[in-house]
Amino acid sequence: MELNMAPAKTVKSIRLRMTCPAKIHSEPVIHRLSHDCKVVPNILRGRITEKKAWLEVELTGPQENIEKALRFLARRRIAVRKIEG
Repeated sequence: MELNMAPAKTVKSIRLRMTCPAKIHSEPVIHRLSHDCKVVPNILRGRITEKKAWLEVELTGPQENIEKALRFLARRRIAVRKIEG
């Protein structure tokens, strides 16, 4: 019996500082990263006020899913800066 197994996808992590405009505070951005982009978001720290919000988040998943998540954030006009650590 021959097994046809697809090659395993390499899982990667990236740490980001996301700065969100006030107009999207009520949107479920973290949920959509997880559900739609298939990455695992881990919120490391952040601050949310009425005027703006920032979060430091680690995204984990296959590289193609991380890229999809970054495109999603760009479309939502969420500023993203890679952080080390």
